[in-house]
Amino acid sequence: MSSYQQPEIRSREDLLRAIDQLKGEIDRQEKDLSGRVQKIPGQLFKSATGAIVPAVLSTATLSGAWNLLKLVPVAQSLFSLIRKKTGK
Repeated sequence: MSSYQQPEIRSREDLLRAIDQLKGEIDRQEKDLSGRVQKIPGQLFKSATGAIVPAVLSTATLSGAWNLLKLVPVAQSLFSLIRKKTGK
């Protein structure tokens, strides 16, 4: 959070000094906020990539597993044909 602490104000000079300190603190916070805003697109891309890639991979894995399962009857048929031809 903010490290700014309002100084005790007893005179006009104290007030002017406090105003300058507050302006400096506001400038520092604005620069910090600007830096954070510039990082947002990259962070959003990383988050989206982190969410999308596993979903795509799991879908591809499920699709690949399903395709393999569809090949099991075909492989069984081929093995049974080979067994019949070899007589075993």
